[in-house]
Amino acid sequence: MKNLDKNSLPSSIQAEKAALGCLLLEPNLWDDLATQIEEKDFTQTENKIIYRAIKKLSDQGTQLDTLTLIEAVSSDEEIKKNSNLNFSSYIKDLFEETPGTSNFSNYVDIVKQTSSLRKLIETADEISSTAFTTDSFSSDDAITKAEDKILKLRDSIERKSGPQIAKDLVGPVYENIDINLKSSGPLVGHSTGFKYIDNLTMGLQKGDLFIIAGRPGMGKTAFAMSIACNLLIDEVPVLLFSMEMSSRSIMYRLFSSFSRVDFKRLQEAKNLSEEDFRDIDDASTILSKSKLFIDDTPGLSPSELISRARKVKRENPDLGLIIIDYLQLMNSDRNSENRVTEMSEISRSVKSLARDLDITVIALSQLNRAVENRNNKRPLMSDLRESGALEQDADLVAFVYRDEYYNETPENKGLAEVNIAKHRNGKTGKVKLHFASNIIKFENLADNDPAMSMPTNYED
Repeated sequence: MKNLDKNSLPSSIQAEKAALGCLLLEPNLWDDLATQIEEKDFTQTENKIIYRAIKKLSDQGTQLDTLTLIEAVSSDEEIKKNSNLNFSSYIKDLFEETPGTSNFSNYVDIVKQTSSLRKLIETADEISSTAFTTDSFSSDDAITKAEDKILKLRDSIERKSGPQIAKDLVGPVYENIDINLKSSGPLVGHSTGFKYIDNLTMGLQKGDLFIIAGRPGMGKTAFAMSIACNLLIDEVPVLLFSMEMSSRSIMYRLFSSFSRVDFKRLQEAKNLSEEDFRDIDDASTILSKSKLFIDDTPGLSPSELISRARKVKRENPDLGLIIIDYLQLMNSDRNSENRVTEMSEISRSVKSLARDLDITVIALSQLNRAVENRNNKRPLMSDLRESGALEQDADLVAFVYRDEYYNETPENKGLAEVNIAKHRNGKTGKVKLHFASNIIKFENLADNDPAMSMPTNYED
């Protein structure tokens, strides 16, 4: 804040004094104040010190009054550095000059608002300084950092709202129940397109973090993209962050999936029949009309990903799904030699994104090599635990497994298993699907398919 005159910043010394004076008149108001205001929200040194002293008394369980506050303040190190501060008379004046507690909430609100404005001005000043010192080749990085600062400022202000009374939350729940009651099917979220997965999950739920995990070659990306295709057919916007494949490669997959033209023949563009071209044209029409957003920037950090997702959400309020492929390819916002710590930060950020935007986030995760050392190579929850806090943060965890990858037989050819091993708000279970490798797409199995009766063993 070197470019700013602190004395010219928004403030209300009288509101600060009145809010503190109310505490001397009614000490029980401390908890209301402490959940909304911090020491740094005050501008005047005396008021900062008094706030700190009242907090100390509260932590010690000491009853607040003018005498105990004067004693607490006298032990403050900042007082010893500023011998010109006469707190005995200042505290007595607070008690005597505060007209009453009826406007306490208004005093607190004024302190909060002026503090928020100061923080906004300070943040804008930091952004301005960064812009002046950044060369033209780094402007994108400067803009990303500026967005991150604004987002963090908003989050720091909003998180002070504190607990809400249940009666204020009843209305939204009733509205949601009414919407679900009027819906034509049993789902309360967007359909994944897979009948038995929807039976377990009731669809993709807003605010949920859905982890899809598996070893390389199991089809994690194909499974997530199959879900995305089903949403796009229902005209639901989807945002895909692909840190492994280019947008061009993804589009080839989607063309193959929608047209059902063999992926390899589509890439080679040879031996295509007139019917193939008609199907490709149909796929092109679907994709051209869809609201599919693809960001193939490699190595995004949580702050970069969140700011880009928020921008898409602002411009498309009906955004229904965000897919991240995949978490281990993301970079941390902080430099750390401990990858587990970095993954924990990434996991928390992605979960916060789902909650903040009230949208389903599907995040793909690579599993460790321990799976390969077992005779039964089906993944277990223990294989995920080494990926930091993913198991803790996820609302759903699904493992994708294809036995034919290790041991192809006539019985398991094209057979895939999706094990929903964690479901915070519902059932878990194993679902069998068909994997059409020629178009890289997962599909429902018919109920009378012989594979439906085959046993699935998930024991270690």
